[in-house]
Amino acid sequence: MKPRPLPHYVEGEYAALDLPAGWHVASLVCFLAALGSRYLVSLLLPYRWPTPWLHPFVPGAAVLLFATLGILFGLLGLRHAESRGMARIGVFLNATVLVLGLLAAFAYFAILRR
Repeated sequence: MKPRPLPHYVEGEYAALDLPAGWHVASLVCFLAALGSRYLVSLLLPYRWPTPWLHPFVPGAAVLLFATLGILFGLLGLRHAESRGMARIGVFLNATVLVLGLLAAFAYFAILRR
């Protein structure tokens, strides 16, 4: 015979803390943030901040940061069976953004070196 939990321990303030598996959502949000990082950076940082020569590099670094976080969140989401499909999509999209961002950074510095 299975023990039946009491209702006041299942619901309300005494319920067991169970975080929903929202890692796949965080991965897709990081993907969207990586796509819009240019606009996010322009909203968060003024154009004339103390080092204006660094301003063109910040959106590129934000793309790489958001894509890396998205891959990390997607890999955490792969642990849960109910969200595995969306987590795979998030990992794939963020990996694509990361590879293309690294390729763009490599091309930029290769052209700059010549």
